[in-house]
Amino acid sequence: MDHALNVLAPTRYPWLFNSPKRSAHEISIRDFVPLNYVHSSIEGVTIFNPFPLRKFDLVHAFNRIPIGLVPFVIGFESHLPRVFGREDWKIFAILSKMLAAKRCRKIVAISQIARRQFLQQHAGRPWFDDLGSKLIVRYPNILIPPQSDGLAPSQPEAINLVFVGNHFVRKGGLVALRVAQRADQMGFPIKVDIVSGLQAGASSWIGPTRPGFLDEYRSLLDTLPNVTSHGSLPNSTVLDLIGRSHFLLLPTFSDTFGYSAIEAMARYTPVIATDIGALPEFVEDQVNGILLPLDKNEIGEWKHEGRTDRHLSSYERMFRDEVERLAEGVLQRVQACIQDRSAYRQMRVKARATARSLFAPDEAQRFWDDLYREAVDGRRLASL
Repeated sequence: MDHALNVLAPTRYPWLFNSPKRSAHEISIRDFVPLNYVHSSIEGVTIFNPFPLRKFDLVHAFNRIPIGLVPFVIGFESHLPRVFGREDWKIFAILSKMLAAKRCRKIVAISQIARRQFLQQHAGRPWFDDLGSKLIVRYPNILIPPQSDGLAPSQPEAINLVFVGNHFVRKGGLVALRVAQRADQMGFPIKVDIVSGLQAGASSWIGPTRPGFLDEYRSLLDTLPNVTSHGSLPNSTVLDLIGRSHFLLLPTFSDTFGYSAIEAMARYTPVIATDIGALPEFVEDQVNGILLPLDKNEIGEWKHEGRTDRHLSSYERMFRDEVERLAEGVLQRVQACIQDRSAYRQMRVKARATARSLFAPDEAQRFWDDLYREAVDGRRLASL
C-alpha cells in the first residue's frame, strides 16, 4: 500500500470547497501571506507559514502560486495568475512561467467558465501549450446532509426567499429588496430573509460607488414588513434557514461559482440566479431552479463588469435599471411557480439530485487523493 503523503494547503473559504473532505493523505492547513496587502500586482503569489517545520511532499494551492521548492497543484476560480488587467506587465510573464515550469504539476479549474477564462488569458503566449497540458476541470464538493426536505409539503401561505451574501450589491441584494417592496405593494405573499454584512461601494468591484447610493435601499431593510435582515449568522443557522426556504435568491452581477447555490441545492432548495459565471453549468431553468438573463460577454461574464465609471450617474442609472428588470423577472417567475405546486415540488427533488450527482464528496476524495499521488510520483490516472 502506498504511504500517505504530507500535503500543505491554505486556510480560507474557497479551498474548503475545492479539496477532499477526508483524505488518505496527511493534509496540514496553514495560514499564508496575502501579498496583495503589500501591492495588488503581487496578489498572484503567496508564502505559507513555515512553522512548525515539516517536510512536505506537495502543496495544494488555490488561486495564489506558492513560493518555494516543493511541487504543487493549484486550483483557481477565474484568472490565473491573478494579475487582473496587468497581463501586459512583466509580472504576468514571470508568474505564468512559474505555472509552466515542472514544479507545477496540475492546474485545476473549478468550472468550465474558469477554464475558458484561463485559456483566453494565455492565448498566443509562448507557454500556452505547457499550461494547457496541465489544465483540468473539477467542480467543488460539499457535504450532502442525509436529510429529508425541510420544507413542509403543505406549503405555507407566504413564499420564503432567502438572500445570502456579504457583498450585498454585487450579489444582488438590491434585487432582493425591490422584490420584497414590489410584492408588498401588490399584496403578494413573499417574505425575504437577508443574511449579509451589506458590503458595497469601493469595497466591491461591482455597483455604484457614490456615497449615499445605498441609503434608500438600506431604509427598506428597516421599513418593509416582509423583510428580515439578520446581519451575519453562524453557518449552521444559515444552512437551516436556506433549507426551510422556497428559493435561494442569487441574482448576482458577478460570481465565479456561487457556493451558496450548491449548498442550497443540497438541501432541496432551488436557486433563482442570473445566468452568469458557472451558475448555468448546474442550474437548469425550470428544472432544478430559475435562471434570469443578463447581457454577457463571450466568456460568460456580465458585460458591464470591469467598468471604471462606477462613480458616474450614467453607470448608476444603468445599474438601477438592471435591478428593476431583475426584480420584475423574479416576481413573474415566482408567481408562475406557485401556480403549479407539483412542478415546484419536482424542482426541489431535482435540485437535490443535481447536488448529489455533481458535488458529492466521496468521488471528490478519490479524485484529489489520486491527483496528489500522481503529482508526486508521476503515475497516470485513468480518471484523468
